[in-house]
Amino acid sequence: MRQPGRLLALALALASLTALAGGTSYGSLSTYGLPSPTSQPLDIVVAPDGNVWFTESSDSWRKVARRDTQGKLTEFPVPEAPSHITVGSDNNIWFTMNTSIGRLTPAGALTVFTPVNQYGLTSFPRDIASGPDGNLWFTMGSYVIKMTTAGAMTWYLVSNPYPPNLQGITAGPDGAMWFADYENNMIGRIDMNGNITQFGPVFVTYDGPANVGAGPDGNVWFTCPFSSTIGRITPTGIITLFPLGGSLGPENLRAGPDGNLWFTEYLGNKLSRMTPDGVVTDVVTVNGADGLARGVGNTLWVTHRDEGKISKFTLAP
Repeated sequence: MRQPGRLLALALALASLTALAGGTSYGSLSTYGLPSPTSQPLDIVVAPDGNVWFTESSDSWRKVARRDTQGKLTEFPVPEAPSHITVGSDNNIWFTMNTSIGRLTPAGALTVFTPVNQYGLTSFPRDIASGPDGNLWFTMGSYVIKMTTAGAMTWYLVSNPYPPNLQGITAGPDGAMWFADYENNMIGRIDMNGNITQFGPVFVTYDGPANVGAGPDGNVWFTCPFSSTIGRITPTGIITLFPLGGSLGPENLRAGPDGNLWFTEYLGNKLSRMTPDGVVTDVVTVNGADGLARGVGNTLWVTHRDEGKISKFTLAP
């Protein structure tokens, strides 16, 4: 015997599941599983040819992966667990590892560079970004380091009351590099000649700035994950904080194709959007959302750190 009411309820439930899986009115989400569910995809970048590159940071997996425009996945083993990733001015893929910097050609040829200071010691490279001068810039302990695409390094010491714990770095809208000093609760700026200016403290209780990104409005934006706060700093150093509330763990942020700022909430399991004046919208559920990259056209790419997945979010027209 047919039961129309139950069939209708089932149809409505399936429609709801489809909507949750596919995205929201703001756009659609497509998710792609990786060979290992425990590979811990962390950071992600989209190359000029449209290929998506990302780090798989699990110490037991240790791979940098490429998803090409046809959807084919290729994984490249590397000697240490990889972390942050960028595209260099030479169109190669550059990334940080536990104690070194890696370079992969688009064909997958690997070269490793180990930063050793004047005392013969190395530390833990953190974030890396391509600068407007064609060089790579990365943070490591108390240093911002400039590296040519041939591997020559220039070290710049950041002096603060407490030994700096430099985190994210990005190219700013003013032709300089901007970085976060978590330990001293500061945002720093370094020009192409190595002149450093510091701003702050940021005044976030029991937290400090971690990741930074250039916004769509000509400012630099940063996240303070433990206090669930996003901050904005103008090129002249004026800081404005936007508390999100709760325990959302904002991680990475990027300027979106729609003129807004987009960011991941690792603890909140969301991909979210903030207007330049601070209005926040939780757009779509992304479990373990961490790395974020601007894609081709109207797209963003995000990593699921805890699930061995990456997703593409296509903004609605």
